[in-house]
Amino acid sequence: MSPASASSPSPEATDLRPTVVRYKVVGFAASLAIITYIDRVCIAQAAPLIRKDLGLDTVQMAWAFSAFAWAYAVFEIPGGWMGDRFGARKALTRVVVWWSIFTAATGWVKNCGSTSGRPLRQSAAPPAQESCYPAWPTI
Repeated sequence: MSPASASSPSPEATDLRPTVVRYKVVGFAASLAIITYIDRVCIAQAAPLIRKDLGLDTVQMAWAFSAFAWAYAVFEIPGGWMGDRFGARKALTRVVVWWSIFTAATGWVKNCGSTSGRPLRQSAAPPAQESCYPAWPTI
């Protein structure tokens, strides 16, 4: 190897320079994490209004919270699989679109069972989001 070739970067090395896209990815991931957290926590603040609107007692509301938590926990595994199998971009696009649809449809809820779609879609966001981090070197 000659000294000239050792000091000049290879074409592959110049193609791997950091771009602004990594900051957008981190910003999107942080925003998504914040929004999903707020969405999970806000249901507790809305519980009295939900109970009143749907005519639920304390036990029924506890069942609704439990259903939300169990659906969230169970569907994190398929969410991680989707992120690994299809890639973070496709998985998160699907998650955000379906989550938005179910969130918008929450206004049409007639009973506790009608809200089951939100945690199913929302739970896929964190593990799918985690699948994008290995592809992006440290900032």
